[in-house]
Amino acid sequence: MKSPMFAIAAAVTLLSAAPAFADCALPADAQAGKTATAVCKACHVFEADKPSRATGPNLHDVYGATAGSRADFAKYSEGMLGAKAKGTVWNDDTLFAYIGDPKAFLDQVNGKEMAHAMAFKLADEQKRKSVIAFLKEIKGKAECN
Repeated sequence: MKSPMFAIAAAVTLLSAAPAFADCALPADAQAGKTATAVCKACHVFEADKPSRATGPNLHDVYGATAGSRADFAKYSEGMLGAKAKGTVWNDDTLFAYIGDPKAFLDQVNGKEMAHAMAFKLADEQKRKSVIAFLKEIKGKAECN
């Protein structure tokens, strides 16, 4: 029979190790959004601990951020820099419009047609909502990669 001190020591060890094994449990809509972002990963990353790619900024903490503000991404388009200058913040409405039609969104925000780099459009409204749910859910959570 093991002593009570062994049991306490084992419990403390397991509890202190828990963050290392922490997983990111996503609600169903956010999980669907994570699945929908598979196509985005050709240009972007979503992991908190990874730098932006040369082809697109890291989107892990994009929700609530100012457009075009990721410091480690240097290739923002003229349209995105214009959106940044106008103080555009990524929220449910701005992300929904941008993901649906980046060119139309940036032209509207800037009040004129401007060069942009994002060619992908996600027409499916439910998938856009799910992607936004995913971005909201992972914001500030390094374990959600």
